[in-house]
This record gives sequence, structure tokens and C-alpha cells, in this order.
Amino acid sequence: MLRRRRPKRDESTHFSFDSFLDLVTNVVGIIIRLILVTWVGARSYHTSMHWLNLESPAGASMELKASDDPLHARVEQSKNDLDDAKTKLLKQLKDLELAEQSSKDVARQLVLVIGRRNELEHKEKTLQSKGAVHGVQVQQASLTVAQVRQRSKQLLDELKKLEAEPAPKKELKYHAPLSRAVDTEELFFECQAGRVTYIDVPAFMREVKGSIDDLGDELKTSWRVERRTSPIGAYRLRFAVERERGIMDAGPTPAPGSYRYGLSEWVVEPLTNERGETKEQALRANSAFRRLVDPIDARLTTVTFWVYPDSFELFRELRNHLYERGHDVAGRPLPPGAPIAASRHGSASRGQ
Repeated sequence: MLRRRRPKRDESTHFSFDSFLDLVTNVVGIIIRLILVTWVGARSYHTSMHWLNLESPAGASMELKASDDPLHARVEQSKNDLDDAKTKLLKQLKDLELAEQSSKDVARQLVLVIGRRNELEHKEKTLQSKGAVHGVQVQQASLTVAQVRQRSKQLLDELKKLEAEPAPKKELKYHAPLSRAVDTEELFFECQAGRVTYIDVPAFMREVKGSIDDLGDELKTSWRVERRTSPIGAYRLRFAVERERGIMDAGPTPAPGSYRYGLSEWVVEPLTNERGETKEQALRANSAFRRLVDPIDARLTTVTFWVYPDSFELFRELRNHLYERGHDVAGRPLPPGAPIAASRHGSASRGQ
């Protein structure tokens, strides 16, 4: 019986266009996915670094609040406890200073009493010697015994009166001879032309902080911007906001990009020549000066005077008035014509 032979199959591999298209499509899809993952990761990293280390010139769209921190309540409580401890420490330091002052006053009075006692003892010996001399003279002059006794009694009465007299008392006021840097709030006054005028620096600073953010755009092309506040009292404030220079910022024009900026200096500009109160007006009850300084807490606030040469006598009288009430006073002398100014590179006031 004859078997039918099957035709032999071709063993060589034939090219398939459909398989090739599938391979190309898969490779292209993988490449596109890698590009998308890389782009999203780079964008997230750039946004994170920008939020952590840089300040956006136009301001961030979302700002973190301190109250969002889960430890915000504990931090605020710790701050309050620290403020209470600081207040108690200041009170204890004040009590210690008063105790030291009282001890020194008692020591001085003791020295005076000892000196007075020695003086009286010397007078007693002198009177006794004089009495002896007088006794000899009486005997020589043939005076009667009754006259001698009467004279001796008078001398003893005078001696008892001297011993009964109280020692002279003198009130001593002690002020620390060394000053210290002011680390509390300050109340600023100007002493010029024999008049004292209040400078409301806290109000000026509030206005500056409210407008400083609006100057950020101007600092894109400039290192420094100057502005003036609205008048407050007898003055207005001229202030400057500067852009912080980096290591690579050396040219006259700032480089584009993010930057930091802040208040660099301020100058007080008076609006009128006739301002403030005289010494008599300032020390009078219910004056503008007394209404400002009498209610303040001496432990938390220092009174600072900017003093011109024509008003040193006024400054001394106002300082003595504040010393009697236990206030710390800082004096900052100025040459004639010099403005009242401050900068971030200036020195702090020193109270006494």
C-alpha cells in the first residue's frame, strides 16, 4: 500500500512586518513613559527646592501658617513660660539691686555714726580737760565750791544734749556706673532746642512692614529702593529697602532670579521746627511726656533720648525724673544738624 508523502516545510524564518510594528510601538511607548516620569520628578524637585530655600519675588501662592504646626500650641506655651520666667528674673534682679543699695546705705550710715561717736568722745575728753582746767582756775581764783558744781552740771547737761542729738542723715541715690545694651522695648524722644518730643518709631515700623512687600518687584532690577512714610506726630520716616547680595552678585545690575530683601536703614525727618514740650511743660502732671512714661513697666521698657548739645540740661532733668521712678534711661548724643537715624549695621542703645 502506497503512503502519501507530506510536502517538506521550509525551515527558514520569514520576516513579519506586523511583529516589527509591534516591537517599534512598544519601544516608543516605553521611551515616552520614561520622559514623562523624568519630567514630573524634575518639576517636583524644583518646586520643593524653591519653597525651602528661596523667596519668590512675586510671593508664593500658598503660605504655611505657624498655627498649622502640630507643636504650635506647645511652642506658644513655652514662649509664655519663658516670658514669665524673664519677668520674675528681672524682678528678682531689681530686688537684689535694691538690697545691695540698702546694705551700702546702712554701711555708710554706720561709718557716720561711728565717726560721730568718736567725735563726741573726743569732745567729752576735751570738756573734761577743760573742766579740770577750769577747776584749777576756779581754785586759783578762790571760787566757791557751789560755783564749781554748777559749772560742772552745765557741762554735763551740754554733753547729754550732744549725745541725745540724732546723727545727721543724708539721702543717697545710687545709679549703676556701667551701662548695658538695651534688650527691651524702647520709647524714643528727641531733645532739641530745649524741648522734648516723642518719636513714634513703632508706628513707623508697622507702616514700613506693611509696604515692604510691595517693593519686591522694584528690586528685580535695582539693589536699593527708598520711600517715605506718612506723617505721624511731628515727624515722618524715610527708609531704604535693599536686596541681599549673593556671592556671585558683583555687578551694578542684579541678576534675574529669586532673592531676599529687607529694611536696611531709616532716617527721622521733622516736619516743623516748633515741636515738643519745654522742661516745665514736660514735668508737669498730665503732660504729653508724663502720659507716655508714667504708665510703662520699668522692667520691660527703656526710655531712649536723642540729645543735641543745646538740650543736655533738659535731658538731665528728665533723666532724674525717670530715675526716681526706677526707669532705665539711654542717652544718644548727636552733633548739631545730624539726623536721627538707624541702620542694620548700627549700634544698640545702652541703658543705665
